[in-house]
Amino acid sequence: MSFMKNEKGNITILVMVVMLAMMGSIALVIDIGVVYAEKVKLVNALDAALLAGGQELPDDKITARSMMELYLVENGVDLSEVDIIIGDDGFSANIKGTRDIEHIFGKIIGFNTARINGESKLILGAASSASGGLRPFAVEKFEYNFGDSVILKEGAGDGYHGNYGSVALGSSGSSVLLYNALFGYDGEIKIGDWIDTEPGNMANVVNELRRYFSDIVNDFDNVENDSDRLWTIPLVDTLTVSGRDAVQVVGFAQIYVSEIIKVGGQAEIHGRFVQFVTSGEIDMTIEDTGVYGMKLVN
Repeated sequence: MSFMKNEKGNITILVMVVMLAMMGSIALVIDIGVVYAEKVKLVNALDAALLAGGQELPDDKITARSMMELYLVENGVDLSEVDIIIGDDGFSANIKGTRDIEHIFGKIIGFNTARINGESKLILGAASSASGGLRPFAVEKFEYNFGDSVILKEGAGDGYHGNYGSVALGSSGSSVLLYNALFGYDGEIKIGDWIDTEPGNMANVVNELRRYFSDIVNDFDNVENDSDRLWTIPLVDTLTVSGRDAVQVVGFAQIYVSEIIKVGGQAEIHGRFVQFVTSGEIDMTIEDTGVYGMKLVN
C-alpha cells in the first residue's frame, strides 16, 4: 500500500512538471509570435516610408527625408528607432530600424525584452516600362536638358505626312485618344515595343484637353508630383512615317504640360521636360531619360 501511494505521488509530481513545461512552451511560442509580428510591422513601415519618400528622389533629398519621417511616424515608428540614409546621387536610400519588444510571459523566467532589427533599401533606375498612366503623345528621342520646351502635339500642316505627335495606345480613334490623354493608358508599354501613330489633327481632342487644363494651376516651379499637368510619354525612334504606321519605343520622358493652344487650324500641346518617378520596371543598363522606377531591395 505504501508503494502505491509513492507511485501516485511520483505521477502527480511528473504531471505537474510536464504541465509546467507545456505552459512554458506555450508562453514562449506566444512571445515569439509577438516578436515576429512586431518585426513584420517594423519592416512594412520601413518599406512604406521608402516608397513614399522615393517619389521625391533623385533631386529633392530634403523633401524625400521629410516624407520618409512622416510615414514612419504615421506607422507607429519612433524616429529615435531608425537611421535614414539617402545616397549622395539620390538614386538609393535605406532605412535601418531597431526596436526592443517586451516579453509577455518571458519575464517569468528572466527574459524581459527581445531586440528586433529591420532594414529596407530602395534603388531608383531608368524605367524600362511604363504602366497605368502613359499618355498618347510621343516625341522623337533627342538630346535635351530638364526644363527644355517641347511640342507634344504639332499643329496641322507641320507634321510628318499627317502625323502630328499622337499615338494609339491600346486602340485607335479620337475617343480612345482623349481617354488616354485625360486618365492615362491602362496597359503597360515597354522599351522595344511597337506602337501605332494616330494620324490627323485631332483638334476636337485638343479642345477638350484645353478646357480641362484651364482649371489646373499652371506653376512649373512648384508643381506637385500628383499634378494632372505631369505626363509620362513614350520616346520613339521616329515620327517620319506615312499615315498610320508603327514606331518603336526607345525610352520614356516626363513632361510638364505648360500650354495647350487652339488658334484656327493649329491645335498644339506644349510642355517641358522634368524628372519623375513612376510605376514600372527598371533597368540599370539603359540610358537615363528622366523617368525612373523604384525597386525595394531587402
